[in-house]
Amino acid sequence: MDFRELREKIESLITEAEKWIKQKSVLESCRRIEKAQNLLKMLTEMAGNEVQVKSVTRLTDELDWLSKNIDEILTKKEAGKKSDGNVAFKCNWNDKHYKAPCSKNIYEYNLSEGRAWCSSPDCKCRSYSSELTVNDHPCYESISLKEMYYGAGWDHTGESSKPRHIHHARQDKVAFLTTRPPGAQEKDRIIIGCLYIKELQDGQQQETIVYGDKEKSFAVDYDDIKINFWDYYKNPNAENVLLWASGLFRYITDETVLNILCGIGEKYKNNGKDTSKIINLIKYYEEITKYKKKTL
Repeated sequence: MDFRELREKIESLITEAEKWIKQKSVLESCRRIEKAQNLLKMLTEMAGNEVQVKSVTRLTDELDWLSKNIDEILTKKEAGKKSDGNVAFKCNWNDKHYKAPCSKNIYEYNLSEGRAWCSSPDCKCRSYSSELTVNDHPCYESISLKEMYYGAGWDHTGESSKPRHIHHARQDKVAFLTTRPPGAQEKDRIIIGCLYIKELQDGQQQETIVYGDKEKSFAVDYDDIKINFWDYYKNPNAENVLLWASGLFRYITDETVLNILCGIGEKYKNNGKDTSKIINLIKYYEEITKYKKKTL
């Protein structure tokens, strides 16, 4: 297909996705969006003039908007999970184990994937060394597993920016960090860390910040052990849809947290790794889930 044919094919898929979104069909809309996103990568490579680049930008914005609509549908269906106070974050890939700014190659990879903050002129990550602090760092990924710390981030729309808020996260619950290595599909999303929430900061002019207890939080040794997020988490009323779309976080139940911790603990034990922090959290969530069952 030439540029025009490919563009029209993407536009047709977007129109179909819009119709399915109106019918609240996550599965069918996601199928169209995924096809459109794959074709858009081809279209981006073909764009050779200003008009074509503008077409790519327009289609990218339209697909992002559709993804946000799907996130809203899924978020509403997750209402029953909010009360538990646990979350899972979607993180960009960082090849320094989330303890320093990523390498130049991975920075360029994140740019090619359209990562919003990496692409922002306000991002100064290339000027940072590995000497980072909670108060001075270029992005959450550069410090998250060093300081057991993560934030909701900001929505950047045009010239304005708005802080994101996680209204239902709670202290003494956990936040899992997840990511996709380069070349991996969404079905291959892995868990890279577990933050036991010690403190939450929020404000009208500040995004929600999660501070993990360093004595209870832990990084997953994901070089050796792969914990697949989708083996444990299912989108509500759309269990066959392995989609995260544009949202940064998902609420997860205490039961799901317990299952994830048991999965990590089993793999750690089989590989001769230290399981002390994991066992303590497993015991903690076992008590929580037992109490919930008694009160039902």
